[in-house]
Amino acid sequence: MNAKNIAFDSRAATAAALAGLLAAALLLAGCAGETPQVRPAGEDVSGTTVRAAAAELPILVTATGSVEPETRVNVSTRMMGWVRTLHAREGDRVEAGAPLLTIDDADLRAKQVQVEAGIAEARAVTANAEKMAERFESLFAEKSVSRQQLDDVLTGRDRARAGLDAALAARTELAVHLGYLDIVAPIDGVVARRMVEEGDMASPGMPLLVLERIDRMKIVARLGERDVSSVAIGDTVTVDVTSLAGSVHRAVVDRIVPGTSPGSRTYDVEMHVDNADRRLRSGMFARVLVPVGERTGVVIPTAAVHERGQLYGVFVVDEDDRVELRWVRPGRETGAGLEVLSGLTAGERVVVSSARPLVEGDRVVN
Repeated sequence: MNAKNIAFDSRAATAAALAGLLAAALLLAGCAGETPQVRPAGEDVSGTTVRAAAAELPILVTATGSVEPETRVNVSTRMMGWVRTLHAREGDRVEAGAPLLTIDDADLRAKQVQVEAGIAEARAVTANAEKMAERFESLFAEKSVSRQQLDDVLTGRDRARAGLDAALAARTELAVHLGYLDIVAPIDGVVARRMVEEGDMASPGMPLLVLERIDRMKIVARLGERDVSSVAIGDTVTVDVTSLAGSVHRAVVDRIVPGTSPGSRTYDVEMHVDNADRRLRSGMFARVLVPVGERTGVVIPTAAVHERGQLYGVFVVDEDDRVELRWVRPGRETGAGLEVLSGLTAGERVVVSSARPLVEGDRVVN
């Protein structure tokens, strides 16, 4: 390399260094959120400072969960028959007792005619047996018939009465069966699914519709065996339904299922959240932050942090009230403030607000 090239490289290096210093000055001046501008450092700037505090913060684990209805009912029937009429569609809100569907009742109506005829016959037979018994009791009193003859007639009367009772019981049973043909909603809720159409054959125990109560939703989170022992009923957790903007809820643990899920070795933890706006839907994914212990952390006001791209900085004040920009790694927002994971220690002073943008070396005055 000749002397000319060496001189050129020296000038280029000097220019690059000056450009870097200028860029740093612009970045520092812009940390207060105003238009960056270059000015001399070391001026007095009015501002407010606080000391970073040590606080007891929860140790949080993230559990995957799902949104489920508070109550889910699979509606079925005890009778077999063709679905004649559907009264509700998926998405309809229904009240308890509202009609959902009707199963064809032609067979039972025909049987009902037979039952009524059997009742009429049993009543006629019973009436005749009652009269025969009265007549034979009179004859027995006059010693015109034997005791055996009277007992036979009284037995016939009792059998006729039993036959009438059986016929009336058959009518009651038939009425119950007819009630199974008109399916009504057992709870207030929403028709979440409908598994049949008009003309389909319904069978005993076959699910016909699914009703869900969605005014409150159940969140089911799955915790590993290492963490579940640190959770108790009544603990407060944070539920974030990630598919909905701003759907973050504070919920209380209502139930911890003692048995593990086969294969996953996780335990179900249940809590409930209000769903008055109907935004939450069954099957949505939820991220649940569960506290499993405590630790000591450093917290500061959120206003003290200045964000520049992917960097976060705070102005730290030294013993002479001079400020220094220090890059930090922020954590989660807490009730005590913003946690700082690294770059700051408890007791150090940071600037929360200033009358104008700060530059490193400025002195903060009250």
